[in-house]
This record gives sequence, structure tokens and C-alpha cells, in this order.
Amino acid sequence: MNVCIFAGPTLPPGDAARTFPGTWLPPARHGDVFRAVELLRPGVIGIVDGYFQWVPSVRHQEILWAIAQGVHVFGAASMGALRAAELAAFGMHGVGRIFEGYRSGRLEESGDEPFEDDDEVAVVHGPAESGYLAVSEAMVNIRCTLAAAERKGAITGTTRARMVGLAKRLYFPDRTYDRLLALAREAACPVSEIDALRAWLPEGRVNQKRADAVAMLDTMRAFVSRDPAPARARFTFEHTTLWQRGFEGAPVRIHDDEESAVLTELRMSENAWENLRDCLTGAATSAEGDAGVLAAALAAHADQPEEIERLLECAQREAAARRMRDTVSHMLAQRQMLARLRETGEYTAWSARAEDKRRQLSSSAADVPGVDDFSGLQLLQLRDWFFTHVRGEDMPEDLDGYLKGRGYEDESQFHGELIREFAYRQMTDGAKTDPHGRLAGMEHGQ
Repeated sequence: MNVCIFAGPTLPPGDAARTFPGTWLPPARHGDVFRAVELLRPGVIGIVDGYFQWVPSVRHQEILWAIAQGVHVFGAASMGALRAAELAAFGMHGVGRIFEGYRSGRLEESGDEPFEDDDEVAVVHGPAESGYLAVSEAMVNIRCTLAAAERKGAITGTTRARMVGLAKRLYFPDRTYDRLLALAREAACPVSEIDALRAWLPEGRVNQKRADAVAMLDTMRAFVSRDPAPARARFTFEHTTLWQRGFEGAPVRIHDDEESAVLTELRMSENAWENLRDCLTGAATSAEGDAGVLAAALAAHADQPEEIERLLECAQREAAARRMRDTVSHMLAQRQMLARLRETGEYTAWSARAEDKRRQLSSSAADVPGVDDFSGLQLLQLRDWFFTHVRGEDMPEDLDGYLKGRGYEDESQFHGELIREFAYRQMTDGAKTDPHGRLAGMEHGQ
């Protein structure tokens, strides 16, 4: 069963992907759940983070549509908690204290104040390359942190209430602990308490959003291990005019333009595509376990019920991971490759090469020819150049299989990328590109 998780600042995919097998996608925005269902065919979707305000948010309607398609949808911590609280009655699974707070309208740390504002979970964060680094603090985390500080005796209840009020009045991008401490000093809160809180924060601060996100992953892991049947909607999904205009018939894309360009660079490289796929396959294979090893471990701990329970739980998780891998699609694999590049920091370099190629080719005095400008013989020469001199191998006997394995729609797309890559290398490497001169006479229209 394929699993997709939308996450960002609350639970950076680079950290979480090592502990939970699945396709990690950026924070959800309008259309992303629809695209994920259409292209990745998951059985389970988890929503942690989502865009809002400057980018259209993930819509309730597309989540309902996903459930109607048989997909189990979970939510927690941030946008996921909001949507789960709103759609719990329709079958979306909510997890965590923040979800429960939104659903009931009350959070213990908010006292008598209603817990219902979207800005309680809102933060400002950096791009994917930064690991979605949060540069502000969520109001719900501040509430929980100040409540914990009061319980530990760092501040009094009076100071906690005043600081909560100060934080709530801040615009959400301006919420940081440094800013809050400065405001508390300006508001004449006791200096001794401010200093005590500052000293306590590094070890004592509470990240309730992350705790809820981790709880959601644990819940999803246990859920997937049971190999559940497809979700059954408790409602009839209506294909309204608004739905048809916003989703049906619209182009379905899982990669944005930059990501597509990065994948092109990987495909046109000597062996980066294969190395990355092998790395991911190896990481997945290591989770498979071995029936003989498991049996031996169980026998060795026959008198330790707790250890046997732990081993069996691990085996369930590994079995679930195998089921996910067995049904992995090429699009799913590409999402995993992009996530690994971001995790290792290599994404930026590949993106920079793609942008340099685009810039150089677009500024070239001569137009880069299209596929239709080449004869069959010239396209054969291009393929020979690529496999022999770029990849250092013979042309594959099953070219269609090779192209399919790398996500090409057809030979025309492959040839188009070859032409642009050859032109780019000619511009940047000159004669080094074609040492044998096999394509020296290839020009536009020749």
C-alpha cells in the first residue's frame, strides 16, 4: 500500500523519511491531494503541513474526493489538524492534541479562551532546500511552552497569561521567543521571571506540533501494518460545477517546473539516476528482514514476552514496507529521488545546472533545433553519443524499457532532451563533447 505524507516545517521530510517508508511531499496546497491520488495511487495520505494565505490551501472538497476514491486520509499538527477537525464527521482521521483542540474548541493551555483560530498553527518557513526551516514560532507551541514553564516554576500564572496575550496580538510571522521576551520586558513583566524563562527555554520548550505529527506517523504505521481495506465514504461525493472547473479536466502534475528540470538533469547524467535509484532501493531492501532471522530471534527470546512483541511489531512494519515497495510507481520513485536530493543537499546543484542550461540555450545566437529537424540517422547518432560517450555503455536492447524506467512519455521526449543536452555540452565543453567527431557535421536542418 502506497503512503503519501505532506509535510514541511513541522516535520522536515529529510528527518522523518528515515523512520517512515512513504512518499514525502511538500506542504499541501490547492490541488495537491487530487494530483497525488491521480498520479501516485496511494492507499493512505497523511497531511501535516499545508500552504495558506499567499498560496491557495488544500480544499476540503479534494480531501472528500480522495476519501470517496477509497483513500484513508489522516491529519495532524498543522493544516492537517485543521482539516481533520473540519472533516472528522466525513471520515478523515485526526490525531493529536491540536486536532482534538480544534474539534472540541478547547485546548487545556488556552484556558477559557476558544481554540479555533487558524493562526494558532501558522508559521513562516524557508524553502525545501533549507529543510523548510521555520523562522517563526506557532502560537500553539508558545501556549504549551509557557504552560510547561509555569508548571516547572520558571514563571507564575500571571506572567504566563500576560505573555500569552502579548504573543497572540503579534502577527504570526513575527512570533518568536526572542520577540516575546522583549515584549514581556517592555510590558514590565518581572525581570527575574523573564530571565528564568530565557534560561529554561533551550531545554524546556514544547513543540506540540511536532509531537502530534510523530503521533500521526505512529498511528499510520500501525494502520498500514493491518493492510486495511479501501476507505468507505460516509457520504455521496457530488461532482459539482465548481469541482469540475477546479479539478476535472485540469492538467495533473506531481512535479513543478523546477523539479522536472532536475529530473531531466539526472536522466542526462553519466550515472546519477542509477546511483540514486540504487541507493533508495538498497535502503528499502534493508528494511525487508529475513524470515529465518526473525524465527531465530524469536526462539532466542522465547522467555521474554516484551522482546517477542517488539520483534513481531518490527516484522509487521517491514511487511508493510515491502507491500508499499512492491506497488511503487515510477512517479512515486521520482518523488523519493527528489526528496533524497533535498535531504543530502545535492538538489541545489542539479537545479543550478538546469537553470544554466536553460539560460545558455535561450541566449544562444542559433536556435536549438527540434526533434523534427533531425533525420532518423542523426537521432541514432545522438543516441549512440549519449550511451557510448556520456554513459560509457552499449545502447540498451530494450530502449522502450529503458525510457519507461526513467519516466519518459515517449521517444520524442527523450530525443528532445538529448538534443538540448548535446547542444549545451557543445557550448560549455566544446570539442571535448565529441572526441571522435561522429556528430561534428550535425547542424540545424542538416
